[in-house]
Amino acid sequence: MYSVAAAAIYRFIVGALLALLIVGCASAPLLPDKTQSYFNDLEPPASPLVRLAQSQAGSGVALLADPEEALQVRLGLAELAQATLDLQYYLWQGDDSGLSLSHEVLAAADRGVRVRILLDDIYHSGRDSAYQTLNSHPNVQVRLFNPMGNRGAAKMPNYAFNKSTFNYRMHNKIFLVDGVAAVLGGRNIGDEYFGRNSSFNFQDIDALTMGSVAANVGEAFDLFWNSEFAVPVEALNQQSLQAIDAAQRNRLSAARQRVRSGDKEHGAVVSDPAWLETLAKGLLWTNARILVDRPDRGGEYPDSAFTAFTEDPELTPLSAVQIQTAYLIPNGPTLGNLTALSENGVDVRILTNSAASTNHGAVHAYYAKYRKQLLSANIELYEVQGTGALAAYLDRVGEDAHAGLHTKAMVVDGRLSVIGSYNMDPRSRVWNSEIALVVDDANFAAEVLQEMERDFAPKAAWRLSLDENESLVWTGELEGAETQLHHDPGSTWWDRLIWSLFRILPLENEL
Repeated sequence: MYSVAAAAIYRFIVGALLALLIVGCASAPLLPDKTQSYFNDLEPPASPLVRLAQSQAGSGVALLADPEEALQVRLGLAELAQATLDLQYYLWQGDDSGLSLSHEVLAAADRGVRVRILLDDIYHSGRDSAYQTLNSHPNVQVRLFNPMGNRGAAKMPNYAFNKSTFNYRMHNKIFLVDGVAAVLGGRNIGDEYFGRNSSFNFQDIDALTMGSVAANVGEAFDLFWNSEFAVPVEALNQQSLQAIDAAQRNRLSAARQRVRSGDKEHGAVVSDPAWLETLAKGLLWTNARILVDRPDRGGEYPDSAFTAFTEDPELTPLSAVQIQTAYLIPNGPTLGNLTALSENGVDVRILTNSAASTNHGAVHAYYAKYRKQLLSANIELYEVQGTGALAAYLDRVGEDAHAGLHTKAMVVDGRLSVIGSYNMDPRSRVWNSEIALVVDDANFAAEVLQEMERDFAPKAAWRLSLDENESLVWTGELEGAETQLHHDPGSTWWDRLIWSLFRILPLENEL
């Protein structure tokens, strides 16, 4: 028995040492001679899209709340690209939505459009071959942000052993066409972000923007594309590039056709001039700007641009602030800032995920401990039901509707709207880079608030409160009747025990 145990311990120690050796040699290659490029290197011809973007002064903005419309606008704009297509995403999945966008990327590249794709590396394990295939096209360049040198099974251990280096992730989302039209917001590229998943979909908000602010979006993209953290995918894998073959193109084309015919109301038909005319009619020309983090956060620049933004006295809410955030862990200065607003007479209303709707149980475990403090500060707190009216709104594919919140949006005093990638959690505040569109216009804010109201409604969300014993109460509407619950809806006693145990671990600032 002793020899067996000793052998097991020996194997564990040897394995651990090998893992440490592997991850110790896993840093990404340095590329001092990496080619620099910029969004305005290539001037687009005077296409209908360019003429629309230059038709008025200022910035044109349009809310993209409907998930199918958000996808079709991206695909439609890609079809209109004449000179450049710049895409920056945290996550790009290989489902119908992701493959359809890949189809449009290659179609644009085939007609001479320069395509730059910048992706975060954390959730893309095993997809190097797909990226290299895209990168093999002479007009497509793919780079990965802060990549890990190990590309196989050791990738995640590498992350665990080198958190100080690899904890910094790029959470930005940019879809920029010809340097004149951009989509910003919270959506990644994947079926569940566009209402196309058969079992679970996210509620989210994007915005289309054109005109002067699009140039700011281009500058934000270039900042990350040309940074030391953006590594060409060919430098990470020395295998020879595999050109795109007919079978791969057929697969992409089939996915594109499924998405094209999936929704008669929002399906984009770019060859029809009415599509761009409809897009133009939805634009509100107003004042907008971009808020973006630096690619070299940490060290000399530890604070997020969003921290400085929320602490700007000129932007402090005077009467009301509505917030929707997928992940809410209000530690650091966040809880104090929210409490101070409430104490100064500002109505603060927040919607986040419930135990039933979250896709990150660890986040819910740490968020749960702040709920009573928020309610005691007279902050209105709501949680998405997960199977309520919002799920029914999003479910257009399957029969078992289930929903989660992925929105990151805020409206201040019914005039200032912020739509982007920033969550109210330590990961966004400390570790991630983020981006958002800021629109100072009461009419646009009214549109955002109208979308938010559906999500706050009793049929879609639980409103939390404290009873006479300072215990949590969830109030909402189920099957047309008001319902009150006294523990997390959809949870079991075992779930709640696990959350309590999980909070013992020192992980809060990692989430």
